[in-house]
Amino acid sequence: MIDLEHLRDANGLYPVDIARIIANANPGKRDVLLQVGTMVVPYTQYLDAKDWLDDVLQEAGTGLEGTAGLFYGISGVGKSTILREFVAEHGQPLQTAEGIKRAVIRVSTPANPNLVNVYKAMVRALGAAQSMSNDVDDLRSVILTQLTGQDVQMVIFDEFTHIVEDRSDRSALKVVRALKELLSEKLCQVVFAGTEALESLHWLYGQFERRSAGDFPLYPFDWETEEEEWIKVMGKIQAKLPLKCVSPLSSPEMAKKMHLATNGIMDYVMKLLFRATSFAFDDGVDRITDENMALAFERLRRGNRNKVNPFGTPKRRDRESTVKRPEETIETPAMNAGLTNLRASGKRPKPDFSK
Repeated sequence: MIDLEHLRDANGLYPVDIARIIANANPGKRDVLLQVGTMVVPYTQYLDAKDWLDDVLQEAGTGLEGTAGLFYGISGVGKSTILREFVAEHGQPLQTAEGIKRAVIRVSTPANPNLVNVYKAMVRALGAAQSMSNDVDDLRSVILTQLTGQDVQMVIFDEFTHIVEDRSDRSALKVVRALKELLSEKLCQVVFAGTEALESLHWLYGQFERRSAGDFPLYPFDWETEEEEWIKVMGKIQAKLPLKCVSPLSSPEMAKKMHLATNGIMDYVMKLLFRATSFAFDDGVDRITDENMALAFERLRRGNRNKVNPFGTPKRRDRESTVKRPEETIETPAMNAGLTNLRASGKRPKPDFSK
């Protein structure tokens, strides 16, 4: 089931640009944009990742439990989407006569990831905020009790890269060693998710290899080796779009442009189409034109002004100014140059010191 959760980040927040469009859209436009913003199209790597997570989960209670895996990739390759879907399938709290039971919990690693804050994040994920404390031993006791009582079989630490990037090696090692106790107790499986920097856990903590369930790296689509699947995925997206693209995404030429525009990163694909759909709707057309795609690319440039727009150069959109200048304002050269925030004033003559 696809829902609005796929638009949220690890902290449950919407990206600012998407949130602004949805919040201000009229109902018709909002419905169209939600279809794009919540779209998920499975592909080989996506399905393999979910299978890997399921394999790690199924090890719980088999005698091979107490292992940890690394799930990583660059931003935008789909980690959060995959994790949210996996947790939605396996992590729903179930009310029983013995209390709440859940197989999987997802912990959002805090930006200030010292041991106390990490433990607090775990307590919140377990739904036990009422037992919150600032004492490490107390928090650890709550966590172990809740993990056992709720029959948790897997803990997923999302954005765990904060541990290895935002802390010193010594601080990171302290957190990792503390979490290793979960593995030693064989209470549950553990998955650490984040960017490629997570690979450093292998050398940061030597015993991790002994407890490792293996890594699952996610990569952007490579045009040279995955062109055929990329074109198929573009075709699936084209079929699901509420406003179809005038140039079908599944055509080899358009698929190549999409890859050039997004570097093969699915998150960028959906954001590009989201923005282009918004422009098409505003233009009052029932299909996304190449002009809409070109303008969407310009709006979503990520600091690289030298990258060629694969959809062409968009036409300038003329808009009426929303700021009216009072009639009594004195026009100055600065205003004529576009610096309308400068106050008009007469020039004073320079003093003459020749006498």
